Amino acid sequence: MAEARLRGARLRAVQATAYPHPSHFAPAGPEESPALKQMLGEQYPDVAVVEETVHGHPVDVLRQAASGADLLVVGSHGRSMFAGMVLGSVSQELLHQSPCPLAVVRSAR
Repeated sequence: MAEARLRGARLRAVQATAYPHPSHFAPAGPEESPALKQMLGEQYPDVAVVEETVHGHPVDVLRQAASGADLLVVGSHGRSMFAGMVLGSVSQELLHQSPCPLAVVRSAR
């Protein structure tokens, strides 16, 4: 959000979800989203945010969404078999496939 503000840029928030949804699929922290959204809106009221949810493999969805972007920012939860590594599996793939600069932000535990 701070980078978007500095650049006078619009922020596009894309949530990629597996389709069809596996029965065990649960997005990380859905109860935190409204509070986070409100906090960010209060801190950065001048940043335009476009939100969308796209069904598909996260690497494909995010790679396509990043086409023409100045920066791709992805979160890393470390919940996969790569949990002990610095980057998760989606971050690892995007490191090699992102069409623009990539920032990986680890979630606080």
